[in-house]
Amino acid sequence: MTHKGTATFIAQRASAALLAPLVIWFLWGAVAHAGASYEEVRAWIAAPLNAGLMAVLILAGSLHMRIGLDEIIDDYIDSGARGVFKLLNLLASLGAAALGLWSLFVLSF
Repeated sequence: MTHKGTATFIAQRASAALLAPLVIWFLWGAVAHAGASYEEVRAWIAAPLNAGLMAVLILAGSLHMRIGLDEIIDDYIDSGARGVFKLLNLLASLGAAALGLWSLFVLSF
């Protein structure tokens, strides 16, 4: 056992604390632009501050997802298959983050 429970606990709580205001910001922006044209929404997300906040939201969400699923894997998967599922979890979270950041890049430029 690696005894990394405290670090994982702190990382999970820190990512949740970071995500809370970012999700509120995102929901506010989504509601404020409901019914707006594609170009208006694209201009809003392409603004440097909004693009930066969205990038942080994507990265923090991906990290939060990976940590949470790792905890579920540790609790419910037998030790034989645990490594495979953790690798798949890592690849899925990296893929989700990469896809989200690429989409943000395409929308911003």
